[in-house]
Parts: sequence; C-alpha cells; structure tokens
Amino acid sequence: MIYGHGDDTYRYGEKVKVNFSSNIYQNADLTELKQYLTTRLDAIGNYPEPEPKELEELIAEKLEIPASMVMVTNGANEAIYLIAQLYRGWASVIPQPTYTEYADACRMFDHIISYERTDELNILPEDRIYWICNPDNPTGNVMLKQLLAYVIKKHPRYLHVIDQSYADYTLQPMLKPKELLDCYNVMILHSLSKKYCIPGLRLGYMTASPIIIERLRDIRQPWTVNTLAIEAGKWLIKNDPKVIPDIKDYIAEAQRLHDELQAIDGIMVMDTKTHYMLVNIDWATSLELKNWLIENHGILIRDASNFHGLDAHCFRVAAQSPEENNALINAIKEFKDGGEH
Repeated sequence: MIYGHGDDTYRYGEKVKVNFSSNIYQNADLTELKQYLTTRLDAIGNYPEPEPKELEELIAEKLEIPASMVMVTNGANEAIYLIAQLYRGWASVIPQPTYTEYADACRMFDHIISYERTDELNILPEDRIYWICNPDNPTGNVMLKQLLAYVIKKHPRYLHVIDQSYADYTLQPMLKPKELLDCYNVMILHSLSKKYCIPGLRLGYMTASPIIIERLRDIRQPWTVNTLAIEAGKWLIKNDPKVIPDIKDYIAEAQRLHDELQAIDGIMVMDTKTHYMLVNIDWATSLELKNWLIENHGILIRDASNFHGLDAHCFRVAAQSPEENNALINAIKEFKDGGEH
C-alpha cells in the first residue's frame, strides 16, 4: 500500500504548513546529526557494507544481547517483508485495525490471513505467525508487557512478531530483547527512524534468535541500508540525542488535544496510550476534512479510512506543539461551523 500511508506531504508540496498525518514528532532538532553527516558525505562515493555489522554490534552492546540477535534493516518495513517471505505460505493472524503493511506483505507471499475471528483461529494451520503492533497504529492501544511475555512463552509453537516501532512514544513499559533470550518464537521490530525522527533515512532493526536472524540474512538483498543511514545510525546509537519532547509532558499535551477534540460535537476520539489518536467525525468524511484543512490552513491529517475495519469517517492525528495543536482544534471547529463540505 505504497500510497495509502500518512505523511503524504509529497502530494501537496509547499501547501503543508503543519503535518499531523505522521506519527513522528515533526519539530525535532536534528542539527547535530546533520552537521555530523556533512563530514561523512565523501562516504557516498563507495558502497556501504553489504550488511551493517558495525552498527549491529553497537546496537547489541546497548541492548546487552549478542550481535547475532540483531539485524539492521531499511526501516521496519524491510523486516516485515523479509519475515513474510521467510515464512511464505504460513497462516498469519493480524488483529485489526493495525498497520496495513503486515497484511500487504503476507498477501505478497501467499499467507493465509486471519483477522483474529475465533471461528478462523480454530481451523488455521499450526504454522502461524501472530503480528502485534505495540503500541498499535492507528489506535494507540498498548498491550501489557507481562501479557505479551506470557502469551509468547505459553505458545512456543507459534511465532510472534512484536512491532515496537513507537516504543519511545509511550509511558507504558515495552518488552526488552534481553528478557526473552530463552524464547525462540519471537521477533521484535524496532525503529530508529521513529525514535530519532529520521523517516527519510529508513533505518530500523530486528531482534530475534540467532537462527531466525541467520535465515533472514540468507534471503535479503545486499546493500539495502545506504551509507548515510548507516553513518547516522552509528552516530545516533553512540550519542543518543533527545529529539522528541519529554515523554511525560508530550503524552499530557496529547491528552489535552484528545480532550479538546472530543469536546467538539460530532467527534469521538479513542483513548490512547501514545501521542497519536484515532478520531471519528460523523458530519463529514475524513477525506473531505483532510482536503479542506490542507486547502484552507495548510494542515495535513491522516485519512484512516483504508485501515481494515475502519470507515470513511475515521482519521488519525499525532500531537505536535501546543500552538500547532490549537491550530488544528480551531480549524476543525471552523470547518464544522462554516466550512464547505
């Protein structure tokens, strides 16, 4: 679903003034990283490592796990498609609504897909994968860490893919790879792109048992992670800059946005444990609202109607600065009171 995601700023050019459509914080200060990368530009004249081993070793050291359990990928998406390819033809259980690429990748590699209906679970093959986005996108729900660990250990026959790409945007505790060293049926996806607000560099990694990692390496293409992304990753792991706001304050501001939107007649906002939230509007479609906001205020939201199980009245927004959040609230009120739709 290449054209079905948020952050489709490329469609609107300079019209976009404030971007609520991406779940990544938009006001990150990346000055130091950019300055460092200018000193590494000569490196683009050579091929990158076929596999970024040095970066993987740095990540492993930080996580206190063996480097054989880490594989750096071109964003979390490469990991998703590699897993689907490795387990071609398996059954995949994908609770909804959630990130659409799980199902897209599974369809590409002939998986039997279930959206977790009980009658389907009873007849699915034993060779199955459970895909769990935690925190979930687009809902912002977070499963209890203890519950996830219990399910993984109780069902060793099934594989579990736990996508923790938004782990840094919640106060809820997340699974740590070192806590699951004795589990060979779990793969955890991590996103440096989201942690450090660098989605344009496409940088993530997966942690899993060395056996799974080695099998995934056997089917991946070489040079999927480019030189500048590798250089950025090494600098970020070593320096760990804080580019998103203090998470406690950020979640509090997101809750304020949630409550202000909820107070608008005809709008319902789902509870969330993150900085982003799923919203339903009953007096217009999400696409009508999206088009009006971009044309009249330069504000971009995520039309969420293409998530499985959601309809044409659902959209998603991620909290930004208080001033930008206020602008969104006021613009939606204006649309309701007099905007053409």
